[in-house]
Amino acid sequence: MQMKNKTRATVMYTFGLAMLLLGLSANYFNIGRSDFQIYGSVGGFLIYIGFVVIIIETVRLLVPKKEKLVDERMEFVAAKSLRFTFLCFFILAFGIMIIDGIKPITMPYHLFMSYLVCVMLVISIISYKTLLRFY
Repeated sequence: MQMKNKTRATVMYTFGLAMLLLGLSANYFNIGRSDFQIYGSVGGFLIYIGFVVIIIETVRLLVPKKEKLVDERMEFVAAKSLRFTFLCFFILAFGIMIIDGIKPITMPYHLFMSYLVCVMLVISIISYKTLLRFY
């Protein structure tokens, strides 16, 4: 079930404004500034997320898009691709645990997680495109 266009716009603009207000209040009250070095820019990131959400929703409303036809075959391929991606994630996580036990990973955690997310996205796209050719 999809949201109606007006309801979705209201929800997205409300979320964007809430992120802006949270970010401004975090910066005003110095939340996450000095005590927690890892969260030093929480307010800045919340402001950034708020602006991005508002911009994306505005562009989505201004640029018309074509209706997509989604048939059962595409849903089947997407489900299979998602299942394959999660299987790869568990195998990759198991391999990372073994490698970390043998030789500790010294990469910063935020960089490691961003690489892991990128690898999962690439696996998902490749598996979807590959399965789409076979089914």
